[in-house]
Amino acid sequence: MQAFKALWKYGRFFLFPALSLLALVLMLAGAGQALIALAVFTFAFIFIGDALFGKDEGSYEYRQAWVFYPIQYAAQIVCILTVLMFAWMLGAYVAGNDLFGFAAGLERLTGYDLLAAHAGDTLGVILAAFAVAAIAATNASIIVGHELTHRTENPVAVFMGRLGEAFGMFTLFSIRHPYGHHNLVCTPADPATSLRGETYYHFVIRSTIGQYKQVWDLEKERLTRMGRSPFGIGNRALRGWAMEAVVAGIFVLAAGGWGLLAYLAIGFFARNALELANYIEHHGLVRVPTEPMQVRHAWNCNYRMSNWFLCAINRHSHHHADASVEFWDLKPLVGEAPHTPGGYTTAFLYALVPPLWYRRISPLLLQWDREMATEAERRLAAEQNVKSGVSQLENETYGYDREELLRGSQPGPRGWDNLIPPAPRPQFA
Repeated sequence: MQAFKALWKYGRFFLFPALSLLALVLMLAGAGQALIALAVFTFAFIFIGDALFGKDEGSYEYRQAWVFYPIQYAAQIVCILTVLMFAWMLGAYVAGNDLFGFAAGLERLTGYDLLAAHAGDTLGVILAAFAVAAIAATNASIIVGHELTHRTENPVAVFMGRLGEAFGMFTLFSIRHPYGHHNLVCTPADPATSLRGETYYHFVIRSTIGQYKQVWDLEKERLTRMGRSPFGIGNRALRGWAMEAVVAGIFVLAAGGWGLLAYLAIGFFARNALELANYIEHHGLVRVPTEPMQVRHAWNCNYRMSNWFLCAINRHSHHHADASVEFWDLKPLVGEAPHTPGGYTTAFLYALVPPLWYRRISPLLLQWDREMATEAERRLAAEQNVKSGVSQLENETYGYDREELLRGSQPGPRGWDNLIPPAPRPQFA
C-alpha cells in the first residue's frame, strides 16, 4: 500500500505519458479496437475530469524530488516513441512500408510479425493512432517540454525538452517562452497575452506570427551581443527548426506526402493546445512594463485534473511570479491570485465560444480591476475596456476620460497593428 501511495504521489502528474505508454503497447500489439477505445477514453477523461475530480488546494512536500527528473526524461522517450510508432503505422497503412525495417528486425529478434498484426488496420484505427500521437506530442512539447526547458541551468533537461518539442513542431517554445513571454507578459509587447475582447480565433493568428518573429528577434539580439552572426549554428531557433525538419523527414520516409500532412496535423494540434492555454492564462490582465511580474498577473487554477495532466502548470500565478520553482513545489495561492472560470479544459471550451467566454471572464476581469490592480494597471485596464467591444466592459472607465482612454497605449482586440509586436529587450539566463 505504501508503495502504491508513493507511486501515485510522484506519478500523478504524468497521466498522459502513462496513457501514451499503454497506447504504445496497443500499437505494437496491433490491437486496433482497443486503441480506438483508449483514444475515446482519453479525450473523454480530459474533458470531464475537472468536473469529476474537483479542486486540489493543498501544498505538498517531496523528499525525493530528484525522482521527478528521470520520470520526466522517461515520459519524453515514451511520448516520442508513440509518435514514431504512429508514423510506422501510417506508412504501413498507406504504402505498405516498414519504416527503418523495424518490423523485419523485430521479427528476426522475436519471431513476432508486426506487419501481419497490422494487416487489418482500418482508417478508424489510423485516426485513433493519430489522436494518441497528437496527445503524446503535445505532452512532450508543451507540458513536460515546458518544464524541462525552464531548467536553463541543466543542459540535459533543456535537450530532452527540445527533443520532445521537435515532435510537436514546437522548438521555438524553449526560446520564446522563458526569455520572451516571462519578461513581457501582460504587456502589448507579448504576443502570447490575449486582450480584453479578443477572440481566440484572432488571438491564435496574432500570437503565432508574433511568436515566430519574437524568437528570431531574441536569437538575433543574443548573438549580436556576442559578436556572432544570427545565420550560424549558434542560432538555437535554426537548430530547433533543423530538428523539426529531421522529424518531418522521418514522416515523409514513412508515408510520403501523407506522412508530411500527418506531421503538420500533429503540429497544428499541439499549437492550438498551447494557444488555448496562452489565451486563458493571462487574458485581459495588464502590467506596467517596468513593474515586476506578480501573482496577480496570471489566472490560476487548482482543479485536480488540470494539475494531473499539465504537470501543475495550471498553478500559473506562482510559476510566473518565480519561474525557477519546479512544478511540484508550485503553491495554490487560493486567496492571492485570480482564478480561471473552471478547470483548463472547461475554460478551453468557453474560449472556443466567444460570447460564452466573455460572459464568464468579464465579471472576473472587473473584480481583478477593483481588488487586485494598482492604480496604473486600472487605467491600462480601462483603456482595454473601452476598446473591447464587450458590453460588460466597455463602460467601465473607472472615472477616466473616455476619449483619453481611446487614445491610450493599450491596443484594441481587433487591432492588427499589434499583429507583430515590437522587438523586445530580452533578459537572458
